[in-house]
Amino acid sequence: MNEAREKFGYVPEKDNTVFSRLMDAGKCLSAKVISVKYQEYFTKISISIYLADY
Repeated sequence: MNEAREKFGYVPEKDNTVFSRLMDAGKCLSAKVISVKYQEYFTKISISIYLADY
């Protein structure tokens, strides 16, 4: 979600096993947009995901 709480993408199920388990355990994850590529029918957004472990 962006700062306005709007969803603009997702991590595909095949790639999110570790991330979903971390979030289920109460860990805080954040993401940074690395690149945006406009395709014919969709926009591909590449991100890096970070664990904020305080």
